[in-house]
Amino acid sequence: MNNTKFLPTLIATTTILFATIGKVEAITFAGTSSGSWGIPTGTFGAFLSNEGSETNNRVTWGTSGGGSFTNANYVQYDGLGFSTNLNTLFAVGDLTYRNGMTSRSSHNFRGDFPLEVELSFTNPFNSAENFNYNFNILNTRNTTGDPVLDGDKLRFQANGLTSDTFNFNGVDYTLNLIGFSSDGGNTFVSEFNSPEFSVAESMLYAEITAASPSTDVPEPATIIGLGLVSVYLAGSLKKKRK
Repeated sequence: MNNTKFLPTLIATTTILFATIGKVEAITFAGTSSGSWGIPTGTFGAFLSNEGSETNNRVTWGTSGGGSFTNANYVQYDGLGFSTNLNTLFAVGDLTYRNGMTSRSSHNFRGDFPLEVELSFTNPFNSAENFNYNFNILNTRNTTGDPVLDGDKLRFQANGLTSDTFNFNGVDYTLNLIGFSSDGGNTFVSEFNSPEFSVAESMLYAEITAASPSTDVPEPATIIGLGLVSVYLAGSLKKKRK
């Protein structure tokens, strides 16, 4: 093979591959999140409401007697704006749960109820991805007079689709909902065990990763190898010309 003819092609190929990898790593994904709740079938004393600019993002149940919702229970999802790079945890929403002390006859809200989370991308493309979480509420009777022992549990875990794959500029990406965290993403929790009249908060985190390279995009070691070959051939040709 004529190394003089092969070298420019190899250098060009290596340059393009490095540029492709660089573009993938440098992409910023930005957008907003929103969420809407559902109510378990067959319950009473619960209703949905719109808080802020979102729709059905709060579900309230129970009264403190006399039809007053002053001390009622509620769980609310507030979507956040986000801007992130690959392989980085980022917060997409804020979950707030208030455990109110309600009269026993005011509601029978119990069991599973859904939260649909929508992530709407504005950069580098316009698209929306939907995810579903399932929640379960365990209301306990207030028999001890101790707000901790009489506390209720709001349990949540991934239900159904928790990841989605999309393609942008020929590269496959995976969007994962990681879970809820109350300490900045260091640890993730599966429930709130909340004393009476307390308010608990947690953030929903996600992460975007690049899918495994296809046959069109070599592994990084291959690209480095091509680069070293280019340097070697360039040095050899330079010596021959002297």
